[in-house]
Amino acid sequence: MQSAVNRNYLPGHKQGGSVGRHVIDERAPFIAELYRSRALIDMLEGIAGERLLPSPPDDPHAYALYFYTRPGDHIGWHYDTSYYAGRRYTVLIGVIDRSSCRLDYELHTRAQGVAVVPGSIQIPPGGLVFFDGDALRHRITPLREGETRVSLTFEYVTDQHMRRGWRLISKLKDALGYFGFRQVFARRARLGRVRPPGPVSGTESQ
Repeated sequence: MQSAVNRNYLPGHKQGGSVGRHVIDERAPFIAELYRSRALIDMLEGIAGERLLPSPPDDPHAYALYFYTRPGDHIGWHYDTSYYAGRRYTVLIGVIDRSSCRLDYELHTRAQGVAVVPGSIQIPPGGLVFFDGDALRHRITPLREGETRVSLTFEYVTDQHMRRGWRLISKLKDALGYFGFRQVFARRARLGRVRPPGPVSGTESQ
């Protein structure tokens, strides 16, 4: 995947590399199979307490790899602003972690009359964190010299609909801040010609 990494830098906010779902579909389709695993989705629905749907086929964030390979790679405090009509949940999975990076977070920052609860964790390879990014304020602390960190994210939604104007804003944000214009826009033309991976049955996924 490293040859397809799109490096991005937004001063004061983030620095790192990203590979979106369209490249992953070409080079590592087994990730899409895991994303659609009925066993995984059933587990996540049990935690969320509501039905979860896969992100639409043109969303590069549906499953993506994030590479921290240069000193200073990080992402500052933020919410995972969703442009979908419903909620969007994030699954963050550790792939490689030879780093001191931590996921810092603050709970209840948008809840009235509830005390904010700070926390910090390091996500080892195979570790999994599941959260509603619109509700959780979080960041990844900067990478140090000689360190490497790679993570995989899955995004599930409760409603696949998005207003037309918001869709354009979402695409521009993805192109500028994550995957580059080629991954976000040029590859969309191929979606009609490339057959997406099919669902994984409950038996197969287990």
